[in-house]
Amino acid sequence: MDCFGSSSDEEDADVDVKRDPSCGVFSFHPNTEQSLITHVKNSTTLTSSSAYASDVQVNSASDVLQAVDKFCTSRHWMMHVGPEKGEILTGALREAMDAKLASRTSDVSTPFVAVELGSYCCYSSILMAREFYKQQYAKLNSHLFTVEINPEYAKVAAEMARLSGLDGKITVHEISYNGHDTDVDTVVQDALIQFNSKDQGADSPKIDFLFIDHDKDMYKADLIKLESAGLVRQGTKVVADNVLFAQIDDYIEYVQKRKEEGTVNTLTIPCQVEYSNEDEGDSSVDVGVKESYVDGVEITDYLVDP
Repeated sequence: MDCFGSSSDEEDADVDVKRDPSCGVFSFHPNTEQSLITHVKNSTTLTSSSAYASDVQVNSASDVLQAVDKFCTSRHWMMHVGPEKGEILTGALREAMDAKLASRTSDVSTPFVAVELGSYCCYSSILMAREFYKQQYAKLNSHLFTVEINPEYAKVAAEMARLSGLDGKITVHEISYNGHDTDVDTVVQDALIQFNSKDQGADSPKIDFLFIDHDKDMYKADLIKLESAGLVRQGTKVVADNVLFAQIDDYIEYVQKRKEEGTVNTLTIPCQVEYSNEDEGDSSVDVGVKESYVDGVEITDYLVDP
């Protein structure tokens, strides 16, 4: 197994390295996340989030994302959202930000709150926070709060946010499990209350954009928690990853029921499992396995308060 390569050839951008089959789709090996950090450090120039203009921060984040994509296609598959689904995610995010801009009633900076359930290595966080720095969204005071239950992943996520230069717009929070349930709703609510307290006259905490990509058994339960806490309300846009591949039927049934009630509009967008195209030309991968790489992203818009 040669998944990670040597330090000497880690970053030769002109060399097209083919991912070893043992490190293909749904392969998991120890220390992959740490190898990714090393790869990113060797591939990019570290920037400081406080010292660069918005266009430089966008470029810095893009460099990190490209380094991660290269690692996942040439070294080792990882469960980031990836470029294909990333386009779906950022497209939905831009729609939410455009709607927030359209609802502004003054020239005062307007808070825009994005929440992610499942930080992992911060790829999707960086992908989303990069949009915050684009000129058309300068009048939004945007911030991303991402939560993670695995302490090691939370550390990796915080380091990746720093390497991207977007740590001023991304906050990583650890959630805990008491043997029965997690405190995800409390952690998110506390973070939003603190964020809102910096904006005098701000409304009660609300999630403008929610990305769900954590424990597949918890999608429905955690969405209901956030609804019950009053954090998901009219105008909230929710994006949920892996709904087809992971067969998250209870979640789809729930948002479909909400649609029938007139509470939401919801749509499933078919796509591929992240970084699975690299196996298309690999004769060692069974055709039936390749067909199983079909996935889907659910996009749900709240028309009224739930």
